[in-house]
Amino acid sequence: MLRNRPFPAPLVLVLLTLATHAGADVRYNHPIGGTTLDCGRPSIATGTWMWLTAWEAGGEVDSRFEGIVLPGEKRAPADYFDHHGPGTLPETGLLHDGTYILAFVRGTELVVREQTGFSTWSTVAVADLGPTTQATSRIDLWCSGYPEYPSWAWLAVWSGNATGGGIRFLRRSELGWGQLETIPGAAPQLNELSFPQVTTHSGPYSPLPRVYYVDMDEEPCLKHVDHELGSGWTTPVAHTGIHVFGGEFDVARASFGYVFLTTGLQPTCPCNQISFCEWLDDDGWQAPLAMTVPTDHYDWPLSPRIGFDMNGELVHALWFQLGSDPTMAPHSRRLHYLQRDVATWTDHSDELAELQDTGLESHLSLSVDAYGCAAFAFARRDTLAGVPRPAAVWESLPGLPSDGVGDATPRLRAVKAVPNPFNPTVTLDVAADGPVMALEIFDPCGRRVADLTPVLADGSWRAMWDGRDGRGRELPSGAYLVRARDAAGTTAACKVMLAR
Repeated sequence: MLRNRPFPAPLVLVLLTLATHAGADVRYNHPIGGTTLDCGRPSIATGTWMWLTAWEAGGEVDSRFEGIVLPGEKRAPADYFDHHGPGTLPETGLLHDGTYILAFVRGTELVVREQTGFSTWSTVAVADLGPTTQATSRIDLWCSGYPEYPSWAWLAVWSGNATGGGIRFLRRSELGWGQLETIPGAAPQLNELSFPQVTTHSGPYSPLPRVYYVDMDEEPCLKHVDHELGSGWTTPVAHTGIHVFGGEFDVARASFGYVFLTTGLQPTCPCNQISFCEWLDDDGWQAPLAMTVPTDHYDWPLSPRIGFDMNGELVHALWFQLGSDPTMAPHSRRLHYLQRDVATWTDHSDELAELQDTGLESHLSLSVDAYGCAAFAFARRDTLAGVPRPAAVWESLPGLPSDGVGDATPRLRAVKAVPNPFNPTVTLDVAADGPVMALEIFDPCGRRVADLTPVLADGSWRAMWDGRDGRGRELPSGAYLVRARDAAGTTAACKVMLAR
């Protein structure tokens, strides 16, 4: 990995073994840089126990890879910093084929870089946004999670000036990146406040691009355009029956339709509302759900972010909320994080309790992997001896169940998996001085997906695992944690790779 300039923060090994019981919902919150330069506008992309975070630092773009290393692994920690030169508005993504993508704006150019397998970064596309470009919206990047289309990606950004502009679109296929195009008919009156968001719609043979944005008719309203196979971009469709759009919003494609988180129409005071909106393929728009959490005299939600698990029903909603006192003076800064499982919302903001009211910046980033694990990135400014320090980028990562690090008893010595990677079965052997009560399998989110009963064979405790969960359903390819547990509750663990 190239390091083009020294970075002030030390590299650290990230070892996520925080939860004290199976399936515990614990997050790991930590800073990753910014001791000499103000850092902000981070973007995070999450894979299987691996994260890429990029951010602005003094008008330039930096990034860092970070991964999990389990006890006993000989491999060095995957923890790397890179400098990408001048730029703003970084956006990151991860393709199903393992390619990480970083896009950002450099002057009037759109720059796209890629990296696979911890090789060096390569610039794969540089597109001219136009000589009249004086402003851009934040970039929105969609990366395919479909195994049938592992190298597909597309991005959207508004660019132009005070008198007008358009939504630009760039597409990646198995042949690489194409040419930058302007979506015809999509020239929103709200310019950079249109917040174009790129997602998918179902084509006859494959997923196809859809771009949502906010435009001004009699009042701000949501619109979308689709790209149809063989006929190009459709005429914009206006969603005039939903009136909570008009501020920043975020959208994710779900198995049943689309989910939105929007800050709604901006009133004249520093207060606002945030709403969850849902469009179902079978039933259309559902009634908006007010999500604002009352905390102060005036509450102002900002930076809505929403994500969805492609293989399940778990929706993640994250936003920043500024609270003001009766004189409209800023009073509090908080992160709110909620999850919806099927139809029930639960508040998980307490997992971020250590971060509340501590100089948080408003811009947030949220990434959800195929397992439903959510990772966040944000900026935070600490104060030391009454003097504010430069803002640092922070990550909030999903934790894993404890693997027994620090156990004093030697009764469980090691867990061995053969073959590893495996398909379709793996043999798990536990070296122990006493009985092994259970072997538990955890996915990358720390959820227990299977329980095995080991038997004593040839001097060790042994079990076979066929890559299925407790209901007999095949689990997707990826990394899993195997944890052995004895009667006293002491544990030992190893990581296995399922490669279908």
